[in-house]
Amino acid sequence: MAWSIHPYALCQIAAMFNDDYNIEILDANAYDMTRDEAAERIKSYDPQIIGVSVLANAYKNTAFKVLEMAKAHNQDIVTVIGGVFVTTRPEAAMACPDIDYGVMGEGEYVFPKLVEYICNKTGDLPAEGIVYRKSDAGLAVIPQKTFIANLDDLPAPRYSLVDYSKYSHIFRNSVEAPRALPYGKIVTSRGCPIGCVFCQVENISGKTTRYESAGKVIDDIQYLIDAYGIKAIEFEDDNFLGSRTRSRQLLKMMIERNWDLVWNAMNVSVFYLTEELLNLMSASKCQYLSMAIESGSPRVLKEIVHKPVNLKHAKKMASHARKLGIDTTALFVIGFPGETWDEIRQTFKFAEELGADYVKFNVATAFPGTKLHKLALSTKSLDASFDFDNIKWGSAGISTNEFSAKQLTAARGLEWDRINFSSLEKKDKIAKMMHISLEELEKIRRQTLR
Repeated sequence: MAWSIHPYALCQIAAMFNDDYNIEILDANAYDMTRDEAAERIKSYDPQIIGVSVLANAYKNTAFKVLEMAKAHNQDIVTVIGGVFVTTRPEAAMACPDIDYGVMGEGEYVFPKLVEYICNKTGDLPAEGIVYRKSDAGLAVIPQKTFIANLDDLPAPRYSLVDYSKYSHIFRNSVEAPRALPYGKIVTSRGCPIGCVFCQVENISGKTTRYESAGKVIDDIQYLIDAYGIKAIEFEDDNFLGSRTRSRQLLKMMIERNWDLVWNAMNVSVFYLTEELLNLMSASKCQYLSMAIESGSPRVLKEIVHKPVNLKHAKKMASHARKLGIDTTALFVIGFPGETWDEIRQTFKFAEELGADYVKFNVATAFPGTKLHKLALSTKSLDASFDFDNIKWGSAGISTNEFSAKQLTAARGLEWDRINFSSLEKKDKIAKMMHISLEELEKIRRQTLR
């Protein structure tokens, strides 16, 4: 078991049900269960309805096996799939004969309404955010159009349904690892208006960003401190700093609380950063920041990625964060249709000059429903039959007259290694960020390059 993912979404949806329903959350990964052990757990609980959340295409087969086990135990169990996979690929999800319904998008209100329908407590299916088989064997696919307007209206996640220590004391050895234990992860906003070519967020949670109030976020953190003694928080928002007013309020409130708590900010769009915000982040005990920059080519950023990044500003923010003692990672993507090798080299050069503590290069992945997928198909950079269920890490299938997928994979790995591990000082810093020894870091380098 590499690491456990905090079951925020499942616990949030569980909180939407009243005491009329008996709910159990099964996380076979967190408990390191075998397939037979998971099947026995399902049999012992004997549910009327079983829901499975699938966060990515790569986990599709695991989800299908769970639902197959459920139906093998009792064919009358009603099965529901939710999460990113069914939201972005409903037809692919419903190809599994063991799935009865799919919930697309935000499930907090849709899933309880579906459960009421299944239990014959109401006569109506949810009006949107659902996929199911019609009587003529066709599919009814009704995407979600109405998203939750006020996130403060949602109750706190029911973490009492899980053993929180299974998540708060275990982490993956990566640069974004929590700087203290136990730790928690929270999401305080949803949706994104930016429209990056490769991003699925607008299809999953809408084009408008909705934020929890600063006070609600503070209450959520205080609960985790009181209930589970957490010492670190990871903010996993797509647009954590998207509202400058809320950001100031929240950071100042964190400073006032003066908790024995450090925190990480994940995947922050660099154009949201200012020196003022970085100063407040440091004062509120931020110890790690990953900055989404995407490309070192202004043309690629403007004409292909559609992300308003100013590279001079990115350098300034990275430099200021380092001066404040905040560990920094810079995130880049290479291999877009229409990108040249010279522009890919520009990205590598900029990443090296940026001086971040660590850089990550991802190969552009044309996920279904994204603008990149349409672009890749229209330019014949991606085969229409490309298998999204078996995407290999580091290689996403896009090939153009400029480069092949294999060439991108090789370049990505070699530049990642060259830039990050160019000196003993850099190696030592990265090992400390990952909570490992230099010897363990060398093993990871070799495994990654292989």
